[in-house]
Amino acid sequence: MTMKPTLSIAGGGTGGHVMPALALADAAREAWPELSVQFIGAERGLEATLLPERGEDVLLLSMHSVQGAGLAQKIRVLLWELPKAVLQVRSHWKSKPPHLVVGVGGYASVTGVLAALVSRIPVILYEQNAVPGMVNRKLVRFCKKIMLGFAEAARLLPAEKSVMTGNIVRADISATSHSAHTPPRLLVLGGSQGALFLNDHIPAACQLLKERGHSFEVTHVAGNQKADAVIDSYQKAGVDAEVLEFCSDMPSLYNSGDMMIARSGAMTVGEVAICGMPTIFVPLPHAADNHQYYNARAMAESGGAIIVEQKLGSVEHLADEIETILFDANRLKEMSSAAKSWATADAKAMQLKTISRYLPLSEVNA
Repeated sequence: MTMKPTLSIAGGGTGGHVMPALALADAAREAWPELSVQFIGAERGLEATLLPERGEDVLLLSMHSVQGAGLAQKIRVLLWELPKAVLQVRSHWKSKPPHLVVGVGGYASVTGVLAALVSRIPVILYEQNAVPGMVNRKLVRFCKKIMLGFAEAARLLPAEKSVMTGNIVRADISATSHSAHTPPRLLVLGGSQGALFLNDHIPAACQLLKERGHSFEVTHVAGNQKADAVIDSYQKAGVDAEVLEFCSDMPSLYNSGDMMIARSGAMTVGEVAICGMPTIFVPLPHAADNHQYYNARAMAESGGAIIVEQKLGSVEHLADEIETILFDANRLKEMSSAAKSWATADAKAMQLKTISRYLPLSEVNA
């Protein structure tokens, strides 16, 4: 083993895995400046561009996913690509083996975890969602612990290995505070790639609200290369809206809004909760294990959000639900308070405490 404490974080693919990995890495390096952090990802994932841009030490693997794949691809991945990738990871570790591997999800996570288990390196899994993925449910028996972003995930996992930590929310986002604006502002967020359903339905819903005599503003994050079509929809609806392809300043976005309508990825739910942002969640209906619905339900049960299932989300229904929240100051305050009360405020400290037990460190300086 190397003398310098080293943490390897394996996984990625989408922002839902990559951003929690980066949040953990940044928190760990802040607590322990002597800590070395390395990543294992996939050439086809978001990490392939984002991590090198940040100057991170990352090993990118050439692999395909088996989720939704045909039989031939599944056989190729399991019998050829996966074993080859495990050997590649172990070879990469010869000069700098980690003391601990954290698997954050995605198919690169499987490779890193298997390589660690074969190498007898301790493994901690990190499940961000309210429903643990199939891979984490299978691998948890071989690992030391599994950190949970949602307490609801524990029902499908061994109690002795589950640690409720919550998902780390960036400090600048945690510092935002919900406040009222005149006129009120509706935020629309479909994730890094946007959401076709929200792009198609919300401008028309806003047109109905305007026809009902309401005055309000809109900021709509439409996704890469989709802003022009959404701008056109708002113009045809006669609604003034700020439309962005991507938002690089999330704290300012949260500070500007009175309520949000969004998909319910784990990190979005965590962020709106800690900001106290009243939210209508429209879960992605085809998410694995319907996890976005259960993410949303966890916050909705606190009173901080409501859920509109996409199959029931007509333009009229969306307009009605927005209307009952956005223009009711008392309900906005009640939902904001409920969201903040439900949010996990100490996720960073809990995650650092969990991983510190398997790293050669004397204390957590979080």
